[in-house]
Amino acid sequence: MSRKSFTWQVGRILLLAPLLLGLFACQPDEPWQWESVTVIGQPTARHEASMVAHNGKIYLLGGRRINPVDVFDPQTNEWVAKASTPIELHHFQAVSLGDAIYIVGAMTGQYPNETPLDKVIAYYPASNTFKYLHEIPVERRRGGAGVAVHNGKLYVVGGITNGHVDGYKPWLDEYDPVSGEWRVLPDAQFARDHVQAAINNDKLYVFAGRTSRQRTDEVMSLLVEHGEVFDLNAEQWLPVTNQLALPHLRAGNMLMFWNNEIIIGGGESHLQESAHREVDAFDTKTQQWRRWPDLLEGRHGTGFVVLNDYVYTASGSANRGGGPELTSMERLKLPLALDSGASNKGELPVTIDETPVYQLWHTVELDFVGPDTSESDVDNPFLNKRLDVEFTHALSQKTIRGFYAADGNAAETSADSGAIWRVRFTPHIKGKWTYRASLRSGENIAIQELSDSMTVLPLESSVGEFLVVGSDKDQSDFRAHGHLAVDRSYFRFRDTGEYWIKAGANSPENLLGYFEFDGTYRVGRADRDGDAVAGEGLHQFKPHAADWQLGDPSWQEGKGKNLIGAMNYLAAKGMNASYFLTMNINGDGNDVWPYVKHDELSRFDVSKLAQWEILFEHMQSKGILLHIVTQETENERLLDDGDVGPQRQLYLNEMIARFAHHPGLIWNLGEENGPAEWSPVAQSDDQRLAMSTYIKAHDPYQHPVLLHTHSTPDDKDRILPPQLGHADLDGLSFQVHLREQVYDELVRWRQRSREAGHEWLITMDEIGEWHTAALPDSLDPNHDTLRRYALWGSLMAGGAGVEWYFGAKYPANDLTSEDWRLRDRLWTITDHARGFFQRHVPFWAMQATPNLTSVEGAYMFAKQGDVYLLYSPVANDLKLDLTSVTGEFAVHWFDPLNGDDLQVSDVKTVQGGRLRYLGQPPSDASRDWVVLLRRLVSTHEE
Repeated sequence: MSRKSFTWQVGRILLLAPLLLGLFACQPDEPWQWESVTVIGQPTARHEASMVAHNGKIYLLGGRRINPVDVFDPQTNEWVAKASTPIELHHFQAVSLGDAIYIVGAMTGQYPNETPLDKVIAYYPASNTFKYLHEIPVERRRGGAGVAVHNGKLYVVGGITNGHVDGYKPWLDEYDPVSGEWRVLPDAQFARDHVQAAINNDKLYVFAGRTSRQRTDEVMSLLVEHGEVFDLNAEQWLPVTNQLALPHLRAGNMLMFWNNEIIIGGGESHLQESAHREVDAFDTKTQQWRRWPDLLEGRHGTGFVVLNDYVYTASGSANRGGGPELTSMERLKLPLALDSGASNKGELPVTIDETPVYQLWHTVELDFVGPDTSESDVDNPFLNKRLDVEFTHALSQKTIRGFYAADGNAAETSADSGAIWRVRFTPHIKGKWTYRASLRSGENIAIQELSDSMTVLPLESSVGEFLVVGSDKDQSDFRAHGHLAVDRSYFRFRDTGEYWIKAGANSPENLLGYFEFDGTYRVGRADRDGDAVAGEGLHQFKPHAADWQLGDPSWQEGKGKNLIGAMNYLAAKGMNASYFLTMNINGDGNDVWPYVKHDELSRFDVSKLAQWEILFEHMQSKGILLHIVTQETENERLLDDGDVGPQRQLYLNEMIARFAHHPGLIWNLGEENGPAEWSPVAQSDDQRLAMSTYIKAHDPYQHPVLLHTHSTPDDKDRILPPQLGHADLDGLSFQVHLREQVYDELVRWRQRSREAGHEWLITMDEIGEWHTAALPDSLDPNHDTLRRYALWGSLMAGGAGVEWYFGAKYPANDLTSEDWRLRDRLWTITDHARGFFQRHVPFWAMQATPNLTSVEGAYMFAKQGDVYLLYSPVANDLKLDLTSVTGEFAVHWFDPLNGDDLQVSDVKTVQGGRLRYLGQPPSDASRDWVVLLRRLVSTHEE
């Protein structure tokens, strides 16, 4: 044979080799399928356990109850029981590293209130012993997490903190088993529990899982549709695209890596009673899905193990939930690398869908590269350039104003220049959205109506699309509910329909005068009679440093922790609102403004505002309303002499563009807005109305707009009437001089606004007297008059919430307060009231009804014929006039001082038709109590 002919034949053989190997790997008479493994002995029946390979053997650990470690030797096909776990261990993914098997991200205890482990546990096969290792940080303890090993470190992703009740997390942590160091890495986009993870080529992959929520009877149904990928070298999550959508949704599944593929098998879901049999494979190189053979027996709560060219699985549960538990074992011959494209069967899509995926009510933040500029550029980028992005859905369209973002990372770099333009958008509908961005240039374009004659600047990637899926947030997080609006004079989430009552802090008003925000300083010091006096320096909130938790945000290597911690404290006390000024130039504090300088009103401090956004984002995640007060009485005329002119328009546009995307936000036209004897230079009626109209016209989310009032009835009577019936003013942020007047004043203004055709939402936000207000607990331990007149008085009058003002002449006042713990008892008492109204009464359908009781000093609030609420300062010999109604009513008592649940006393029910005695309170009739009457509905009534 010639050399040329020989070379040609060798080349032909090499070209055919992959095809021949693939053919031999999957012969027609040897179908690729799972097979039962005949074993000696059997493993302990268990589920919510873990399987792991270690030194050529398979180890089955944990599960419900205390179980032995079962060890399988593939050479002898024999199971052998070893030592039992030291405690019940379940819901974990064990990993092998060195001479040990590590258990982290696990739970112990009984369903549904399981608790996460507080320490890492290691099992040493050579000595058949368990050992408790390093303590897991309190803030990062969870079970049901995925765990994988990379370069001697363990990576823990997802998990749930409160058993199956709630508390699922998007967390990612790195644990060093040698040093015990626990390092927090960026959160994933999606929270998930009952999940497993794998690492290959320096990337961590997590697929499937769910967000378990037994509290709302949604343990199985909230399945996570998309997987995620974390780049371990860059330490960042890659964008989630629709290509990562799992073909078969499930949780409690098995997961492993093989030949560039992530293999997901088994699992449980609400979709079927039996455990899943499907096995899906995602090729990390081609981004394609294919189907592997189904398991012989569906199972969940166990794992996959690769040994000797086979993948094994054993044990687990055959049905969703707890049983029946299995002892069977099966295995599948692993395909050769050259066979990775075989067995697709055409069942799964072969196209690549790179559509980005975001969540409902979460911020979609898009960056565009435009021309280089800076905060101080002669061609002012805030005034002479304008980014608009049109977002379109089949059912909706919104145009969102963008803003200049310098280098795109100014919170960290303090950059004042760059070429990044940013838009923040909060989608309110699931499904496909498209966008089209345009950056225009022209003199004063930021405050002009758009026209075709304006210059359009080049913008990279100006069009695109994305997919919106359901939110994974829960409870207080505003991203679980959508945008807050006003309905029936109460706060109500526009998208979910839930009503909401506000309770929080009104002080310090200069919250943003914080020493670790860029460009923040104080100009002089106001020292006026009747006002609080600012301290010597900016806020530091040092007492709340310990409230910052591992994993919370900060900026520039740890800045902001004290302020973030302060918000954690408020949220932990059940508070859900914080009042703060965004511009107090010439005001009491004179230390807060969005500008680069206090005397430059057309250029904004990009890095400062980016740091504000870190705080605001955290507040939203904690369920704390952003009560944004745009000005105060001393500077109402600072911008455009009070008009909605160029300066005010520019200011409001920037605030809307940068912060309106937050679902839990209200705009306040200004503190103590309007003229008063001590503050005669103020906006006029027309200026005030023009400002509210401008905000409503330019805020794409239509957040509530409120007006903060002066304190006396006379001031209200002089300033408020011209605002009545104005559709763009949603309500009042009430200030009341004498707390005994709260109930009557609030009832009066609700009635007047109702008669004017546009009933106002009214919140009790600043209680007098001005010098005292809400004192520290040490001076007013039970806050008796605040509790009676301001808290219960406002809520029983139909108020939509309260905030506590700290007064002007005591330490820790409205400008100097650094420690919210000084009023810890006040927050607790407030949370008792807020929680009662949210849990027990349809407050949005109730009205103040003082005519129904003759009890001195009592308040009545009722949905006539259905629900009656009586608050009495003294709970002795209480009576209620039920003459006009029929039916039987259950009687319950609530303790406004100590809270707790509803209680019963000597009178359990009363009949309508006459004046009725309500009985004695469960204890101490000498103080205030609340009586709740709810109509009992018989089985034949609807």
